[in-house]
Order: sequence, then structure tokens, then C-alpha cells
Amino acid sequence: MATVLFVVKATIPRKKEAAFNRWYNYKHCPQFLRYPGAVSARRYKAIMGEDKFRYMAVYEVQDEKTFRALMKSSHMKALKRDYDRWFGKVSERARFAYTQVWP
Repeated sequence: MATVLFVVKATIPRKKEAAFNRWYNYKHCPQFLRYPGAVSARRYKAIMGEDKFRYMAVYEVQDEKTFRALMKSSHMKALKRDYDRWFGKVSERARFAYTQVWP
């Protein structure tokens, strides 16, 4: 079974970073990981490069079928709604998804 990585890159203003970090670590990740088939949630901060997105969240789900179901789910709508409530007016996002390639 090929896993799927779902990547969300975001801009977060420096003055909002502490609030974002608390929200992400204590609310968002636990909420995401409650979805059946969610495997992991990790976040990275850019330390080099020209990308305007300073943060990258990488979510792993068990397979493409689970990923597609997640994207259509009320669970994902709630995750997006919560992000928009706290950070939607001060940040930009870009989303990508990749499935693992087997030989």
C-alpha cells in the first residue's frame, strides 16, 4: 500500500508565530490525527532558500483512497475552517499531495 504525503506550505507573520506554534502543536495536530488512516503530522520551518512560504506541514495518510476521502470529509472542512478562523486573514497557503512510488 503506497502512502500519501499531503503538504501545506504557509506564510505566518512573525508576530503570529508563537500563537501559530501553540495552535498547531496542541490543537491542530491532535485534531488531524483523529482521522482514521492519518499516520503522522510534522511541521518544518524554512532556514534557507527563496521560498516565500516559511512553514511547511507534512501530513501522511495510509493510502490514496484515504487521502481522497479525507479531502472530501467534514473532518477536513473543520480543519480548514479552524485554520481560517485563527490565521486565514494573515497567511497564504499552497497545498500539494504526493503518493509513494513503488518499483
